[in-house]
Amino acid sequence: MLKIRDSYRFDKIYYVKNNINKPVNMYLSQLKLWNFRKYGIKGDSIDSAESGLTVQFQKGVNVLVGENDSGKTAIIDAIRYVLKTQSQEFIQLDEKDFYKEGNNRATELKIECTFSGFNPVNAGHFLEWIGFDENNKYQLKVWLTAKRKDNSIYPKISAGADLDGAYLEGEARNLLRVIYLKPLRDALTEMTHGRKSRLAQILKSLNAFKDKADETGTRKKHDLENYHNSYGKKVNKYFNKDDKGKQIRKTINEFLTEDFLFRGEDRKAGIKIEDSELSEILRELDLVLEENKSGLGSLNLLCMAAELLHLKEKVTGLKLTLIEELEAHLHPQYQLTVIDFIEKNQNKYGQFILTTHSTTLASKIDLEKLIICQRNNGVFPMGHKFTQLERGDYQFLQRFLDATKANLFFARGVIIVEGDVENLLIPTIANIIGRPLHTYGVSIVNVGSTAFKRYAQIFLRKSKNDKKHQDDWLGMPVSIISDLDIKSFDFYKEKEKKDRPKYIFISDEIAQKLAQYPDYIDFNGIEGSVYSSISNFWEREKHRKLVSRFATGIKSEIESILEDSTVEITEEIITEIRTITKKVKTNEYPLQNVNLFISPNWTLEYEIASSVIKEDLIKAVQCAKILKNDAATCLDEELMEMATKQASIIDEKLAGKEPNEIAYAIFKPINDGEVSKAVTAQCLAMLLEKDKETYKTLIEEDKYLSYICKAIYYVTEPAEKGGNDD
Repeated sequence: MLKIRDSYRFDKIYYVKNNINKPVNMYLSQLKLWNFRKYGIKGDSIDSAESGLTVQFQKGVNVLVGENDSGKTAIIDAIRYVLKTQSQEFIQLDEKDFYKEGNNRATELKIECTFSGFNPVNAGHFLEWIGFDENNKYQLKVWLTAKRKDNSIYPKISAGADLDGAYLEGEARNLLRVIYLKPLRDALTEMTHGRKSRLAQILKSLNAFKDKADETGTRKKHDLENYHNSYGKKVNKYFNKDDKGKQIRKTINEFLTEDFLFRGEDRKAGIKIEDSELSEILRELDLVLEENKSGLGSLNLLCMAAELLHLKEKVTGLKLTLIEELEAHLHPQYQLTVIDFIEKNQNKYGQFILTTHSTTLASKIDLEKLIICQRNNGVFPMGHKFTQLERGDYQFLQRFLDATKANLFFARGVIIVEGDVENLLIPTIANIIGRPLHTYGVSIVNVGSTAFKRYAQIFLRKSKNDKKHQDDWLGMPVSIISDLDIKSFDFYKEKEKKDRPKYIFISDEIAQKLAQYPDYIDFNGIEGSVYSSISNFWEREKHRKLVSRFATGIKSEIESILEDSTVEITEEIITEIRTITKKVKTNEYPLQNVNLFISPNWTLEYEIASSVIKEDLIKAVQCAKILKNDAATCLDEELMEMATKQASIIDEKLAGKEPNEIAYAIFKPINDGEVSKAVTAQCLAMLLEKDKETYKTLIEEDKYLSYICKAIYYVTEPAEKGGNDD
C-alpha cells in the first residue's frame, strides 16, 4: 500500500511525464461549524457531536442567498477566520463568535474547511498534512479550534488527515489565504496610496515586481526604483542648486539656528527625496479610472479588477475569492456584467463564494450554483444532487426565473400562484384575515401558468420525503394555489349540443367489458368513473398497468370500448369530474413543506362570484368597464359611485335566479375577456380594503374562499392563532 508521500511522488512523476498541463485548482469543498455564531452542535461535546452546520461548495461560482440574519455572513467570516486574507487584515475571534443558547454561551468552537481538487504539484505544498477522501483522491482538512477561559480566547489552527492533526504554519499557511471584498467596501481607500494600500499588496505579488538577482546573486534594482531615484535626484537638485529652492532651505535653517534650539550649532536642514525601496514606491500609487473622481460603482469595479490581476498570476495554492454583497454600489446592469464575467472565467480565476440580497443576481445565476440560507434551518444547495428537480427543470426554470420570481429565495414562506388575479388579491385577503404577508416574510410568486410543480420542486430535497427526514427539509412553508379549472354547466348551456364536449362514463356494463383485460387494466372500483378523454383515462395511474408494453391491437380494443361509453355533459358529470380531478391533483400533497390548495370549482374569479363578496365583484367589473372605455378616468370615489349604481341594476336583474346561474352571470364578462382580469382584481382589492373589518369572519367561513384562507394560514400562522394586523 502506498504511503501519502510515495503516492504523491508517483502521481507527480505521472503528471509531469504525461505533460498534463490542464489547470486543476484546489477548492473549498466543505465547511463545517461547531458552536460558531448561530450554529450550535448536534450532541454533547465538540469532539463527538455532529456539526451544527455543514455547507457543500462546488468548483467555480457559489452564491449564498437569503434574508437578513440567515447566516450568509457567518459562513463567510468562518472561512476568513480559518484561512486569513491576502490583505493581511487583522481578524480576531471575540466572545460573541461563540454560540449562545439561553443564558449559556459555549466555551469551545470549531470551524473546519475541507479542500479537494488537488493536482500532485499543488498537493506537494501540503505534504505533511494532506490525506485521501473515500474515493482515494487528495483531500486537505484545516480547522480552527478556540476556547474561552478567564476572559481570554485561545485559538489554534491545525490540519491533517486525522482528528489530531498538526499545527499549520509557514508557506503552507500563506498559500491558503483568500481574497475578501467586504460589504459596502471602501474601494477608494483600498486603491489609494498609503501604508495599508491593497493595490500595493496586489502589485507586489505579481511577477513583474518580484525580486531578481544578477549572475553574482546580488539583488537587482527594479526599474521603478531606478526611475524613482532618478526623479529624486532632480527634486533634490532643485533644493540644492536652484535659487528658489535654495532660498526655501536657507530660510528654514535661519529659523532653526537663529530663533530655535539649534542656535550656535553647526546643523543644517535639507529638503530631499530619499532613495526608496520597491515596496515603498508601490505604496505611493493610486489606481484611477478618469481624471475626475469616479462614482462608488466604478471604483468597486476597479477594486475587483485589481484583485483579479492578482488571481490571474497565482499558480500555486488556493484561488478563492469571497465577495459579500456583490451588488454593493452596482446598478443591475453592472451586477449582471460582473457575474457573467466571473462565470465565464471561473477556470482561470478559481473559486468564488458570493453573498447577495439582489433578486436580479439570484434570477440570473445558474440555479445549480445557488445556496439558500435560512434564518432557522441551515443552508440548502440547489444543485441536482440535492433537489428533486430534473435536468430539464433546471433549464426551464433558468429561462423563466426573473427578478420578481427570484424573491422566493429570500422569503420565510412562499405562495405560488398561476396568475395576476391571485397575485393582486391574495395580499388583500391576507390583510383582511389578519395575516399581512410582509409581516411574516412571505413572498408571492406568480408563475403565470400551471407549471407550479416545477417551481415547487425547488423546495423539495432529494430522497427526503419521509417525515423522519423532516429536519432536512427547507424550513419555509410553500402554498401552491391552483385553479381546479372545471367549467360550470352554465358555460356549456350557452353552446349548441353538438359543440358540447362528451365525457367517458364507466357504467357497470363497460366495467365488465374492461374486466376481460386484467393484465392491462386495474378495473377494481372503476365503475362510475368519469374521464374527459381517452388520454385522460390513460393518465390516471390507477387504471394503468404496463401501458408502454401494450400490444397495439389490445390497446385499440380497450379504446374502442371507451369510445362506446361516451355521454353528454350534465351537472352531475361535472360534479363527478370535479371530485375526481381534485383527488388526483392533491393526491401527492402535502409533500415535505409544500402543500397544494385548489379552488372548489373553476377559477378564483368564479369562486368569488359564488361567495359572500360577489356584490363587490359586480362593482369591480363595472369599474373595469368604465376604466377600459375612458383612459382619462382613474380609480377614485367618483368612479366607485358610478360602478355602484350600475351594480344595483345588475343585482335587480339577477334576483330570483339559481346561485350557480348568478355566479356564472357575474363571472361571464371576466371569462369572455370583456374586462381585464388584472384591472378587475385591482378594483376589487380597493373595495375590500375599504370594508375589511366587515369581511374578516365572512371570508374565513365562506366555503368558496376557504382554500385561499387555508393557503395563507399555512405559510403564516394557523387560523386559531392571533395574527398581526396593520
